[in-house]
Amino acid sequence: MELPHSGVFKAAENRRYQEVIVFVHHFGGSPQTLGRHISFVNELGFDAVAFQLRLASPWQILRLPMTRDYKFGVAKVWEEQITDILNAVDRPKILMSFSSPSGATLNAASERPKGEIKGCVCEGGPFTQVRRGYWNYFTHEFKIKNPVLRGAMAFLVYELLGGSSFLPDSKPRLRNLPQDFPILSVRAWNDQMVSTRALEEYLEGLDHLAVEVLSIPEIGHLQGLSRAPNEYKPRVEKFLASISTPVATEASPSPTAHS
Repeated sequence: MELPHSGVFKAAENRRYQEVIVFVHHFGGSPQTLGRHISFVNELGFDAVAFQLRLASPWQILRLPMTRDYKFGVAKVWEEQITDILNAVDRPKILMSFSSPSGATLNAASERPKGEIKGCVCEGGPFTQVRRGYWNYFTHEFKIKNPVLRGAMAFLVYELLGGSSFLPDSKPRLRNLPQDFPILSVRAWNDQMVSTRALEEYLEGLDHLAVEVLSIPEIGHLQGLSRAPNEYKPRVEKFLASISTPVATEASPSPTAHS
């Protein structure tokens, strides 16, 4: 399978489902940071795809965020990349996205033909209060002590993502997702980056979506699989299985009758 954007295809050793899990990593991440999650879905019997988002680290954020058709904004660039990956995978797909790129993931899904995307697992995103989220990111992840520098970085990322138009642009588009489109929203109560309220606000008013919530009290941002596997794994497995199609297996030949 030819994949753009340094994409990688990880086949399940024992494929049980027709769908491919397409992973969209978090800001500051890479396909390598998703290794544990890819192994998890491979063990469940799903093939998986991961790729490298552009402009997904503080070191790249100052590059011009422009799509091929001259749309401005990091979120637009991410959506373009996600669309490229979806175009390259000619099988039914389930999306698994993490933190802030989850908004671009759902926007890309809203443009696909009905039935191509079976559902989405969104962990730690998408969220409102984007500037506050990146203030927290530069506080807790990058540990920038200077509040002026921290505020400037958070404001810059916020503006490059789309600024005040980020959420108003997304909400109407998400209404294009099919009726009862399945979403599993994974939320951490001890998340220092993103508040539960910010996750709730993003999906408010989208009552046509079939949103399930997995709330895990004792973990932080994106720690579901690593810190609470006993809660995370069975719930995600149940969700994925409920929206997937088993691979057809050849029927065993009937035993020959003996007189």
